[in-house]
Amino acid sequence: LAREVLLVGKGINFIRYCLQDKDWEVAETEENESADNGAVVDHDRSYNFATLMDVSDDDELQCVSTLHDAVMKSSARIHSHILESLEKQHHMMHHLLALKHFLFLGQGDFVSSFVESLDQEFRGRTSIAGIYSHTLSAVLEGSLRKTNARFLPNFVLGNLRARLMQGKHDPDQYWMGLPPKAKEDEMTPWKDDEASIQDPWDFIYLDYKINSPLDAIVHGSAMETYQQVFFFLFRLKRVEWMLNNSWRQSTALNHAILTETRAGGADAPEISDAAEHSSFLLRRISSTRQTMLHFITNLQSYLMFEVLEGGWEGLVKSLNKARSLDDIIRAHDSYLNEIVDKTLLSNEGGENGVGKSLENLLRKLLSIALEFGKFQDHIFSNSLAGLDKAAKIRRKVDERAEKGDWGRKTLDKEEGRVFLYLADSTLFDFVERTANDFDGALSDLLKMMSKQIDEVDCNTGMDDDQEETDHVMKNHDALPFLLFRLDFSGYYARQARENRKKKKNNS
Repeated sequence: LAREVLLVGKGINFIRYCLQDKDWEVAETEENESADNGAVVDHDRSYNFATLMDVSDDDELQCVSTLHDAVMKSSARIHSHILESLEKQHHMMHHLLALKHFLFLGQGDFVSSFVESLDQEFRGRTSIAGIYSHTLSAVLEGSLRKTNARFLPNFVLGNLRARLMQGKHDPDQYWMGLPPKAKEDEMTPWKDDEASIQDPWDFIYLDYKINSPLDAIVHGSAMETYQQVFFFLFRLKRVEWMLNNSWRQSTALNHAILTETRAGGADAPEISDAAEHSSFLLRRISSTRQTMLHFITNLQSYLMFEVLEGGWEGLVKSLNKARSLDDIIRAHDSYLNEIVDKTLLSNEGGENGVGKSLENLLRKLLSIALEFGKFQDHIFSNSLAGLDKAAKIRRKVDERAEKGDWGRKTLDKEEGRVFLYLADSTLFDFVERTANDFDGALSDLLKMMSKQIDEVDCNTGMDDDQEETDHVMKNHDALPFLLFRLDFSGYYARQARENRKKKKNNS
């Protein structure tokens, strides 16, 4: 009874100060609702706090019973009014769905357009200098107008902002490390520390404004969780975009190399050997890229469909069953906690620090893939630019030959330069080291995931708390599917066994 009295007081306070509905009265609402439903109000049998005055002081049991009935009926009416107001007047479900669409990247066509527009805006930049809020607003508005997001209500679109993080100089805040450096011109060699340069992508984020009274549900801690998941998903989407874009660059580069070779650009003995080495490098890059894309696409599919869509379905069911504001807040908090657990971003280490180690390995894999994507963009862009120069020189040679002049007297230094550039041994070393690091980290991740699944199975079998058991199983029921997707052929499991055998034989 005391808890219900507290809920009544909290509900009335919420109506007065958050909903700004100061004219609403509990007793009047009861009569109005009954009249609207065509029911006859029996004032003799209705219970409210005024009826306590008619109860004898000696009849303590009747007094408590009357108080209980009055509190329960008042609580039901109050929370019914709150839920109705949140849904109809403040569009609670629209805003929660908007958070899923934009901060959880559920609006796929918008996200793809936004990432593509940012890539065009940021290409060639090595710092946030020259990037302003109105530039990001224009990019965001363009993506909204070009996609189905334009059909969303204005009260949703008006709350969405693209922002630039400023005034934060903590190097640990960003995964890629040090402040930006100036980029050199021409076909510059790749440096291992070049991927650690901060680029504008590290400073961009989407923000969704939540106004009162919905900020009681999506409170400050909840928004921090939304942003935490957004940064992870946006980094994942950025890596996927870079790998797919590098595939397009690779296709163009292979075609340009074939054209250059047929035109005699690799006929010189030194150039011919370099062309053979560059062909091997491109095949190794392609193989490593496909390995990374396999991991990225399967992880993204797991997060989008099994984690986010499943979590949203559970949230809708919980909200439909909610009978009070506290029920809604608990359902929403549980929804976010479940997503954080299933995305392996939980700050809790679990037993032996497994949870934190999974998060660290996941971040390491994405950092390696992002570094490799930047490497490909650097190498392919320089190579395509070099081949374009060589093609222009060939056209001038052909034009002079058609006029009856000597086409060329000596080999131009630009011709064959790309093959020498791609044959650099440091590029081979970087690709091999990156591939080995990625395979090793992925093997460790799969091993740790399998270990966590086994521990959950053992612990839930011995746990006497059925509610806790159900909660743990609910948060880990999708993990075996992710493990199967990432190693469906058993390749990494066989690789791990072979490595163990090698270590055993060497020892």
